[in-house]
Amino acid sequence: MTDIHTNSVVTFGDRRRNPPETGTAGDISPWEVLRGVWARKEIILCAFAGFMAVAVFWLATATPTYTVETRVMLAPRAGEISTFDNENSPMLPDAQTVQTEIQVLTSRPLVARLITDLGLASNPEFNPALRSPGLMGRILLAFGIGDRTPTTDIEEITDVVLSRLEVYQKTNSRVIAIVFTSVDPRMAAIVPNRLAELYIEQQIEQRTGVTSEATKWLAEQIEELRVKVQKSEAAVEAFRTQSGLFLTDGSTVPQQQLTQLNSQLSSAEADRAAAQAKLSNARELLASGNAVNSAAEVLQSPLIQNLRQQEVALRAQIAQMSETMLPTHPRLQEEQANLADLERQIEKEVMKVIEALENEARVANARVNSLRASLTRLQRRMGQLNQDEVKLRALQRDADSNRALLESFLLRYQQANARAEADAQAANARIVSRAQQPVEPTFPRMSSALTFATLAGVIFAFLVTFLIEVFARGFRTGEQAERTTGMPFLGLVPEIEPRRGAPSPSDDILRDPSGPYTEAIRALQGHVLLARVGDRRARTVLVTSALEGEGKTETAASLARVFALGGYRTIVVDADLRDASMHEALNVMRRPGLADLLMSRAAFHHVIRKDSMSPAHVMQAGTPIANPTAALASSQMLWVLNALQQTYDYVIIDSPAALSAADAQVLAKAADVTVLVVKWSSTGRRVVARALKLLSAASSRRVGILLTRVNLRRYRRYGDEALREYPVQSAHRSAHGPAHRKAAAR
Repeated sequence: MTDIHTNSVVTFGDRRRNPPETGTAGDISPWEVLRGVWARKEIILCAFAGFMAVAVFWLATATPTYTVETRVMLAPRAGEISTFDNENSPMLPDAQTVQTEIQVLTSRPLVARLITDLGLASNPEFNPALRSPGLMGRILLAFGIGDRTPTTDIEEITDVVLSRLEVYQKTNSRVIAIVFTSVDPRMAAIVPNRLAELYIEQQIEQRTGVTSEATKWLAEQIEELRVKVQKSEAAVEAFRTQSGLFLTDGSTVPQQQLTQLNSQLSSAEADRAAAQAKLSNARELLASGNAVNSAAEVLQSPLIQNLRQQEVALRAQIAQMSETMLPTHPRLQEEQANLADLERQIEKEVMKVIEALENEARVANARVNSLRASLTRLQRRMGQLNQDEVKLRALQRDADSNRALLESFLLRYQQANARAEADAQAANARIVSRAQQPVEPTFPRMSSALTFATLAGVIFAFLVTFLIEVFARGFRTGEQAERTTGMPFLGLVPEIEPRRGAPSPSDDILRDPSGPYTEAIRALQGHVLLARVGDRRARTVLVTSALEGEGKTETAASLARVFALGGYRTIVVDADLRDASMHEALNVMRRPGLADLLMSRAAFHHVIRKDSMSPAHVMQAGTPIANPTAALASSQMLWVLNALQQTYDYVIIDSPAALSAADAQVLAKAADVTVLVVKWSSTGRRVVARALKLLSAASSRRVGILLTRVNLRRYRRYGDEALREYPVQSAHRSAHGPAHRKAAAR
């Protein structure tokens, strides 16, 4: 005997759960999903093994690549000869400058120069034209499609190099990393190092070019300025010669003459004033009767001074002689006559001095007048000379400006030459770390790749299994079916492996009365025995399914045989008038049946026959008719069912699939209870829901769910329920004996 974990009491009218609300996920339980994932261990292992096989194959066939890095630091050169006297510190590059230099490093002209410098166009790794065509390429060439001698395209090579190149800024620094990937470790180190060198050389070339252009421009400007200076200075000298504005000691000759005339006039006027003063003084002395001899000019005359001395000596001698001689003495008179003559000479000399003063005054006055006339003439000339001097100063300013600009350009030219010679090898970047040829490939790394592949394989396997479990269509446990549909769960029917001598599952009821299949049908029998319709027990049982091929006919035949073997008067009616198969399930010949009875072509005793292997009676479908649904919904069908209920304890009805025809709905309305057969882990949940909606609407929801064709080995992984076989106490039990009926009653 077997024991099936089922509900102890099932009343189709009471033991029903409320159906889940539309749009909710009430049919998904996390624990069931996890348990379902674990139940699919084979899928997990297969998915993991497949993933690892692909990963190992990929690692074995993948071409190893080498990635190395060169670092370049951006920093202005301090202490250069051209800027050694600059007191300000050089400006450090900002973030925008660093990003600009990164764009320069990845510019196509610089990469093209790198390709030419290293000869990458002759390397098949970088030149697709040198690669051997693949299988598809050889096939196309065989048919004359494609280029047999592809040409080298520098742009395509540049794209390949740029795809292997990565340039980025190191975090919080002015260091630029140049990363390159290649299948050749030597080339992986050469390319970034050479790119950094070319970048620095380009900086130097640009700097030298700028200096050369500036020097060339300055030289051209200097030559032009020299010509301008010569022309402007020549114009100055020509105008100076034309105007007579020669410079002497920083001023022109007319200016010097005017200055001299002013000075001479002042001196002449002073002299004239002095001469007139002397003459006026002498005249005033004469007019006043005072001795003119006291005048300074008279006193300063040597002749007069000599005559004065003679006069003084003669007067002294006369005075001495007067003491001894009389006035009439000849010698005394002679001396007095000499004295008078001497006085006349003195007076005459004084008059000469006065005449000299007058003449001097006249000369001084004439000189002043002459100087004034000359000054007037020179002043009149200076008016024109001033206008000429204005023009001369304008010409001189132009000449001076051109010369100053020439000197400035000469100074800049000398500085540019000095800077070009001193800083010819200076750049604002330098290599701080060169790439070294790697020993091991950076990709793939076997140890880390296998570790990652293992983790990814485990995740992939569980993810695949999880998705399979989540999107699985069918029901796998009774709890799941009840929670999803809200209908009572009637049990599990295991799948029977096909054996010789057992063409249908219903024969297993007789062959193995204590097997799992038989006990599962007995469990269904128990639910039917306990089912109530109002105050009476249910006697008419409709067995249907949502789709074809779910085992409804086998279940109906097996249930009829179990009831009959239990001592109940039982008849199984094949109401599938479209595709009858009950005769195949019971291994009997096809004969007239329900259709003939409904069409009044046969009587009850012509269509009801006894099962050859059990006490059950059978009513086959009979001859096909045109409108099965109308026949099953007729009053004749109700009369047939009422008549069968008067004769039999239980009437088992096999109907078409609920979603294939409306026959199941019609029969569900006439039957006491309906058993919806659902294929385990196969029939979609939405399909079952639609079938239940149709059946429950017709039968007031007196519908129970039976899971059929359960794979016991897989089922034990999903839940705690298990189908176990009870020990058989006797070797042989008669299928028709009292002992078997008692066992069935239990």
